Amino acid sequence: MAQAVIDRPPSAAAAYISFSPRLAPSLIAIGGLLSIAGGLGLWVRVTSVDASGIAHQTSRLTGAGTTTGWLIAVLGAAAIASTVIHFPSSRWLRLVASVTAVVLIALRLSDLSSLASAMAFHAGARAGTAFTAYHAGFGWGAWAMTLALVVLALGTIVALLRWLDERKGLAP
Repeated sequence: MAQAVIDRPPSAAAAYISFSPRLAPSLIAIGGLLSIAGGLGLWVRVTSVDASGIAHQTSRLTGAGTTTGWLIAVLGAAAIASTVIHFPSSRWLRLVASVTAVVLIALRLSDLSSLASAMAFHAGARAGTAFTAYHAGFGWGAWAMTLALVVLALGTIVALLRWLDERKGLAP
């Protein structure tokens, strides 16, 4: 006798899969590394091209020379340390360090954008015909901080969603 196979849809609880317990700490650790590099890296690079076509770096702003840059790097190190060291409240320390770093990086990037625009405007106003091109824009450190902001925000969201799943009993 042949037996019929009946496909039943799985229950809602059986079909739901939570995030891996290692995903959020991994994202936060990567974001912490990017925060350290970006916080101490080159934020604004200013170059000008003279009439002969030679490019000159006229000025630059690095995070290593500012208190904010060091604070971003320390928050990145705290986020990394909280992923390595396991104690009962390390999850909350990790989230606090990540959220604080995200807010500080967002504020600093906004300031850097305004600063680069102001530098370009002032150079154009006082230069006359001294150069043919001028650029004040983000350096590699600002781009690393931007990437750190995204990765830390994703890590924080994943950690909070995983915590909610654990409270509901949906995560192993």
